[in-house]
Amino acid sequence: MGKNDNYHFPMGTAYLKLGISGVAEKALKKSRETDSDRSKSLLLGIYEVYNEIALYLKRYSTAIKNCGVKSNKLNRISENLEHLSTKAPEHFDEAVQLVYIMWKLRVLSSCGADIGRLDNQLKDYYEKDISTGYLSENEAYSLITDLWLMINEHNSGDTLINVMLGGINPDGSDSSSDLSVLMLDVTKKLKMTEPHVSVRVHKNMNPKLYKKMLETAAQGQGQAAMFNDEVIIPSLVNFGVAKEHACCYTNDGCCEVMLDGISSIEFLHIDAVATFELAFNNGDFAGCDYRRPSKYFHKNNSADLKYPDVVPGFESGKIEECENFEEFYKCFLKQYRMQVRNKAANLRRMYHDRLINGEASLLVNGSFESVLESGKDYIAGGLLFDNYMLFSGSIPTAADCLVAIKKIVFDEKKYTAKEIKKAILKNYEGYEEMRKALKNAPKFGNDIDEVDLLAADIAEHFCEWLNEYRNETGFPIMPALYGWRFLDEAHAIAATPDGRKYADPIAEHYCATPGAAVSGPTAQIISAAKAKSAIDSASGITVFHITLPASFSSFDEKMMVLDTLIEGARESGLPHMCVGIYDASVLKDAQKCPEKHRDVIVRVWGYSARFTDLCKEMQDHVISRISGL
Repeated sequence: MGKNDNYHFPMGTAYLKLGISGVAEKALKKSRETDSDRSKSLLLGIYEVYNEIALYLKRYSTAIKNCGVKSNKLNRISENLEHLSTKAPEHFDEAVQLVYIMWKLRVLSSCGADIGRLDNQLKDYYEKDISTGYLSENEAYSLITDLWLMINEHNSGDTLINVMLGGINPDGSDSSSDLSVLMLDVTKKLKMTEPHVSVRVHKNMNPKLYKKMLETAAQGQGQAAMFNDEVIIPSLVNFGVAKEHACCYTNDGCCEVMLDGISSIEFLHIDAVATFELAFNNGDFAGCDYRRPSKYFHKNNSADLKYPDVVPGFESGKIEECENFEEFYKCFLKQYRMQVRNKAANLRRMYHDRLINGEASLLVNGSFESVLESGKDYIAGGLLFDNYMLFSGSIPTAADCLVAIKKIVFDEKKYTAKEIKKAILKNYEGYEEMRKALKNAPKFGNDIDEVDLLAADIAEHFCEWLNEYRNETGFPIMPALYGWRFLDEAHAIAATPDGRKYADPIAEHYCATPGAAVSGPTAQIISAAKAKSAIDSASGITVFHITLPASFSSFDEKMMVLDTLIEGARESGLPHMCVGIYDASVLKDAQKCPEKHRDVIVRVWGYSARFTDLCKEMQDHVISRISGL
């Protein structure tokens, strides 16, 4: 049913508004009105695909009638399919059924796909049917439960299956409904990995939805991540997105921001710690001989050697020739800027290539009203907003490395850069005293200005360079303080001057390096919030995770702590926060006896997964996150 589809973004909702046959008819009509061969080909392709779907729905309805099994539920499904084969959905059950069918057709050859603001997509059907008595709340609950269960049958883990609930409207009112609360309640009840549900918060949000968010987060599985409308919407507007469109934002297949029904998303990634390694070695990697194959995240992934997501060869300056830390920091920024501009140029080339040659999924193309109107492919200018994004992950670990060099090499002159490089080549074997000194240097996440403000400065430069690139080329790239490659990069780079040994964790996103934040979760929030200027500019998202130990004396205490942390994050201006709550002893026992702990679910990055499905490397990383209160 098409070619390109990265599955990270929700489909449009033209099929809900027009119906399957209505999409086919509109595509055929528009194909007759265009003089462009490319548009005509696209629109006729959409017509053929959607016409075939309509025929499929009719055949499906007939097959149910003829299956010999009689039940009210099957009869209703058959009636819905017959209706949907020729008309748009009129009722909630029809709309839910059609959403699932279209999503399932999309993911036939994929691990999954994003769903988006499902509560808003289905809200009008729900409220109309509840008000007329056509549907009861229990029936709606049962329908969403069935939908969640069928989604879980497809796959589990890194599936991109995200649902966003709630949010603020352009007039300042709350967009959530009883359906939003119901969907979150189903998530809480089922305790499954799919879909990955997030909630948009703001000061006027529905208190019932906020309470349900806390209750769901209290289960500790990383569900009900918080997205802060009061930061994200102004950031999008400042980037140039119209407010009415900014208020439609959702998260993509992970945590980054995109516009539901208005944009797709494309991105590249650069890791700040790998960039530091290049700067420390004047454009080269450390040259260690202890790198080993590792897995991506799942236990069934094959192990292979990972490579840093940066380009070596650019000489940014020799640290041995730097007379003070300021000179070395300039070398780091010089290397970092080159890496950022290289990735930005790659994104721009991707964009222009797609404008000329882009051919995406006909199924997905037909779901967007703007594509049906313009006759342009959604990856070739057919959407209202082209969302191209550059991630930079692990900036806090890079800041930890820089501050350790500042303290040990330049301030205290305890060791030289050459000596530290030699120790890194040995993975600190035989250099434990040096490693201890480096580990004792200030670390991000403990409310220490020296390192927190340096991390903020790095993040600000990242955002400024992308804005600079936009001013030069006219091509807008959203910055995102986010990185999904933290496990890969930890195995791709050498040991680092913050005292970290090879394969030990590096920071995720804009969070403390696991194990480095020893002053409690409030200090972690304060440290991250010091990057306010960068956070406000990082319109893609700034992702922030906290993992707490399961040591609460009562459920009420857990709810109180979560409320304090989430409200603190919102009021501090963090755009995102996800809280995991785990018992380290349970996780360690699950490594030894996985058959006893199949129900243990943890947050990985933009998704949750069964702990026993993760590879040993990722399991160890998750355990290393747990911070004491």
